[in-house]
Amino acid sequence: MNPLARSPLRIAYLLKKFPRLSETFVLNEILAQEALGTHIEVLARRPRDPEPLHPQFARLQASIREIDSARSLEPWVQLFEPDNAKLLERFGQCVRELKRFEHPRIAGLLAEALEVRARALAADIRHIHAHFATDSAVVAMLVRELGGPPYSITAHAKDIYRSTVNPELLSRMFERSAFTVTVCDANVRHLEGMLTPSALGRVRRLYNGIDLDMFRSHGTTRDADHVLCVGRLVEKKGYRVLIDALALLRDEGRRFQATFIGEGEERAAIEARIADTRLQQHITLAGGLDQTAVRACMARATLMCMPCIVGDDGNRDALPTTLIEAGAMELPSISTPVTGIPEILGHGSAGVLVPENDVPATARAIAGLLDDPTRARALGRAARTRCEELFDGRKSAATLREWFAESVQRG
Repeated sequence: MNPLARSPLRIAYLLKKFPRLSETFVLNEILAQEALGTHIEVLARRPRDPEPLHPQFARLQASIREIDSARSLEPWVQLFEPDNAKLLERFGQCVRELKRFEHPRIAGLLAEALEVRARALAADIRHIHAHFATDSAVVAMLVRELGGPPYSITAHAKDIYRSTVNPELLSRMFERSAFTVTVCDANVRHLEGMLTPSALGRVRRLYNGIDLDMFRSHGTTRDADHVLCVGRLVEKKGYRVLIDALALLRDEGRRFQATFIGEGEERAAIEARIADTRLQQHITLAGGLDQTAVRACMARATLMCMPCIVGDDGNRDALPTTLIEAGAMELPSISTPVTGIPEILGHGSAGVLVPENDVPATARAIAGLLDDPTRARALGRAARTRCEELFDGRKSAATLREWFAESVQRG
């Protein structure tokens, strides 16, 4: 058995912002690590947004430190201190190697890396974990190359699917990591066509887990004909498709109410679409809500519908957390076969899959579940069973902690 498996580990999570209302998976993961005895520090590269906090944030033990390199000369002073000749040499190597990537923010990321390295050494941080293979992962890689601790990455969706992703830089980040997590089998298949063999060898699939005790159905009576969608108001969530499908149902004379939970850059466009289809009396835009409110809505709704699509820039969902949460609440879900969604819905055995961008099929699926409560309940029970098998946050956390421990042991 790994000798570090039960001893305290000192891990830093390097994130763009923390906490974020839409990134419950990060908060849940950190809380699960703390429950296993891992010492966590959070290093945030930007101030957090003014938005509600999830109630479980109050349980967080980790300190949160904002990286201040953009407003300070301190990171650069390190390079010229008498005992830091090796650091200066490594810094020069990083600059020379990274020039070829033509990254527009390399100078700022190097400053952040110097500050994170100093913080990690001062706090005896033994490993750094970055969520998303974007700038935070670049900083973690630079910290390692400047003599700091090893690092790992969790790759999600926009960071590997967008048309702007640089496969060469992505391969470099992955192959120099202790390991790189990605959150579904579909992501692994996608990465097989992008990465060098050495980079692909670092990739490990680990599903995002949730707190199954928190998301549990307690037999609450569900509303009649209540369609729920929980997700940021962005293109890839498929709100346009859902609105148009609801308009078809309204035109057929069906009675229903829909609630959209979330905020995002597409809010104005979504409001305009609702107005154009004259659905203002049928759809409530609830805004961003904390998890207590989300659970209450999931307990009452008849079904969840999130007809995800691939955006114009290639961005898409990989493993939407809210679909997992709905399944844990035995709320039957309708979605599309985009990326890892079939893995959540059991390829149709624990939810309904409709073709991407198919308004009539989405409308038929909604009508089918509204008309067949017995089938809806059966799908909800199957979804809960699948969540218990694949998306238990305690199991995911234990696996990740073992990987952290192995990295620390190797050094």
